[in-house]
Amino acid sequence: MIVLRAKLIATDGKIQKEILWFSVTSNSVCSGYCGDYGNFHTTYHFDGNVYTTYPNEKTKKLVTLPSLNNLKTFHQLYTTAFSNKLSQAHSSLYNLKKLDAIVNIDTRAHSNHIGVHFFIIPKDRFDLLDKMLITPTIIEAHFFFNCNPWIGIVLYSVPVKE
Repeated sequence: MIVLRAKLIATDGKIQKEILWFSVTSNSVCSGYCGDYGNFHTTYHFDGNVYTTYPNEKTKKLVTLPSLNNLKTFHQLYTTAFSNKLSQAHSSLYNLKKLDAIVNIDTRAHSNHIGVHFFIIPKDRFDLLDKMLITPTIIEAHFFFNCNPWIGIVLYSVPVKE
């Protein structure tokens, strides 16, 4: 059963592109990049096993983390970056789909590429949110979703040489 479905969408005022999708089910958290060359994703199963799947490849086990019942700190499951010039971003155009949440970022406010970290956080661990907020000044925004486990998305500026 799906508990939460959401996407990170980027716009430049002309087009909207899907950057990251994630879902929380009754037994896993899954997140992935919305690439125009195929979808790859990472899945944290509540027993602690983490898998990754790339287009045209078999699913591979990455690591074993604590099970959901034993999760004591946050864990980063996924990282990606995309161009602030969305015509250069290798991601799919956004089309309306039924979702529970959308995070929308306007790339016109950014002079660099935009990085994205995706975290799982033990539910009700507000003390861990403080640790995530005390990060370098490159952080642009934090988004947290109230499910079990909590989902955290951190957006930040990635300097690029043109």
